[in-house]
Amino acid sequence: MKVLVINPVGTNHWDKKDEEYLRKFLDEKSQVKVVSLKRGPNSLETFVNKAIVCEEIIKTIEENKGMYDVIILNCFSDPCIETAREVADIPVLGPGETSMHVACLLGRKFSVISPTRKTALQVELHVRKLGLEKRLAAIVPLEIDVENLEVNSEKTIQIVAKKARKTIIEDGADVIVLGCTALAYWAEEIQKD
Repeated sequence: MKVLVINPVGTNHWDKKDEEYLRKFLDEKSQVKVVSLKRGPNSLETFVNKAIVCEEIIKTIEENKGMYDVIILNCFSDPCIETAREVADIPVLGPGETSMHVACLLGRKFSVISPTRKTALQVELHVRKLGLEKRLAAIVPLEIDVENLEVNSEKTIQIVAKKARKTIIEDGADVIVLGCTALAYWAEEIQKD
């Protein structure tokens, strides 16, 4: 299987790290390629930035037609996923949609840990669009901008773990969803904490 991962941002800051991380989940025969957009914002924390990247996502998909078996839009907000699916002739997965549906298979209620209040609003609308409101326990903002999540990774991990424990106790979540793909690197550490 050949997987194309599109980081829907205008920086390649995460590309190499994402590729190394994702390889762990593939068998030896599978390949993964991570690419960023030629133009775009550094993160997708606003609705405006989500709208800006659509054209570049479409161009990236068209430039890579026939080369891959699946595309992943590597942002929890799943920017332009419907449009991407219309343009692509292969499956297009979004981490937000996929992880929330998997959360529903793993437990009764899930909470999403989101970087900021702005991204939490995006998550809320995404949950509604997917019809998963009754399965959502809470959306918990970290109040850390996406670009700052890595500045002090130990502190970020501690904050996520603390907020996860709190939403389990107070909101009844039995599954925690990390609402930003930049948090994925630390999923195991967060789980241990």
